[in-house]
Amino acid sequence: MSALHQVKEFIYQVCNPFLDWCNSLGEVGLFSLAFVESAFFPIPPDFLYITMILKGATNPYFLALVASLGSVLGALLGYAIGIWGGRPIAQMLLGKNADDLLKKAEGFFEEYGNMAILIAAFTPIPFKVFTIAGGISRMNLFGFVLYSILGRAGRFFAVTFLLVNFGQAIMEHFFKLSLVGAIALVVAYFIFRWFQKRKTA
Repeated sequence: MSALHQVKEFIYQVCNPFLDWCNSLGEVGLFSLAFVESAFFPIPPDFLYITMILKGATNPYFLALVASLGSVLGALLGYAIGIWGGRPIAQMLLGKNADDLLKKAEGFFEEYGNMAILIAAFTPIPFKVFTIAGGISRMNLFGFVLYSILGRAGRFFAVTFLLVNFGQAIMEHFFKLSLVGAIALVVAYFIFRWFQKRKTA
């Protein structure tokens, strides 16, 4: 059986039934999906809550809050997996490309520090890679939680705002907007570091 076929089987046997279950539970299902996606699940909650908003959710921003809370709490689970399970568990959860993914995440941590979590949380980069890597690298827990909140809430509320005000058409450009936002965060980080160095000097 090819690797691609195995992936398809996994999606069919596990992911699709779970997504159907989440969809049937509304906000509870959204919270559950956001929670597990931040730690180990391969499918992000965006598809579910975007669908819920487009179908006429009574309070779209409440859905953004639910997704943000679920995602941040799930990030803590990913952090715990990284601390207590280390690389062996990460390799099992992240698949055959685990080593490459973890190396890239650790490179982000080395270059951007805690800001790596904020960048990953706001962009389409798989967040679970960074939550697990954050635990493996023993990232400061307060910074981890703070940047997870800022990044995930910023992402979900931004998507909600765009959907409420511009409709489904705006989502065609959201990936580009996310990348622009990530670049802006990186630029802001380096400006902040530059001012810090000047102040210290």
